[in-house]
Amino acid sequence: MSSLRCLAGVLLLVPAASLAKERPMLSWGKAGVTLEAYRADAVACGREGYYLDVSNTEAAKVFKQASSQLENNEASLAATAMTGDLDRTMQIANDSTRIVERARPAERMKQVRTLLQDTVSGCLQARGYTRFQLTPAQQRHLRALKIGSPGRHAYLHRLASDPAVLAAQKL
Repeated sequence: MSSLRCLAGVLLLVPAASLAKERPMLSWGKAGVTLEAYRADAVACGREGYYLDVSNTEAAKVFKQASSQLENNEASLAATAMTGDLDRTMQIANDSTRIVERARPAERMKQVRTLLQDTVSGCLQARGYTRFQLTPAQQRHLRALKIGSPGRHAYLHRLASDPAVLAAQKL
């Protein structure tokens, strides 16, 4: 089971590395949408992504196979530790490294993230929303607002429901 924790630890490092470069802030809007409808649509579409079953994706299958191989290596390592065979211990450690490298966790997580984002995007598009990019001034203002706060929701709604903003900043 600790091999799963090891693989999970590697996966936790992947998003941190991707944050190094700053991307433009994007949002979704629909001219004239009420705050209540805006929030309800966001929650409904977010749930579609959240509850999407990714267990049969290629990424999930690769992670499952890699985890199984790492568990086998862990069992071999435990048995080898009893014999004190340093060469075999190093071979098992190298094999484990190659298993993780072959799984390409960053690429697999990107595949899953894209699938989830596409699900949410498709839901919002089906409800009449379009994507738009926040200006640098809008981004600064948004960053000053606490995540999850009513003020932040209201600010994003104000942008997302404004036909002039959507027309000028539509992607």
